[in-house]
Amino acid sequence: MKATQLCYVFLLLVLLTACDFDNQKGASILKNSNCEPNQECTFPNKVKVWLSDQSLSPETPFTIFSKLPNNTKISQAKLKGITMYMGFIPQQFVQQGDLWQSETMVGICSENNMLWTLELTVINTITSTENTLNYYFYVTY
Repeated sequence: MKATQLCYVFLLLVLLTACDFDNQKGASILKNSNCEPNQECTFPNKVKVWLSDQSLSPETPFTIFSKLPNNTKISQAKLKGITMYMGFIPQQFVQQGDLWQSETMVGICSENNMLWTLELTVINTITSTENTLNYYFYVTY
């Protein structure tokens, strides 16, 4: 009997920690960010990132745009939940003229105002230097 109760308590603890809500982590990250969430951002290495719409909803397609300086290319891109861990969503950027764009969407979660990050890794093709940039945005419903 006690072993069964202990198993239930352990299972409850696992379930409660699986949904990792961390609003304070998001506030701390944004405080140290170069840019405001959902706004156009130009990073120190001159990479520019913006969204097709400043107001995003879950399970609704949107586009992420990027403009890269000469001799720079995207080596990896993914979306990651900050407010709540939801794994990651790989992004495929396609070049359209001098812009790069990724068509995407994020799932709905129990948080009405979810902070996400685009983790964008770019490489300088001359120096082979890699930079990982974090562009933050909120998805609200």
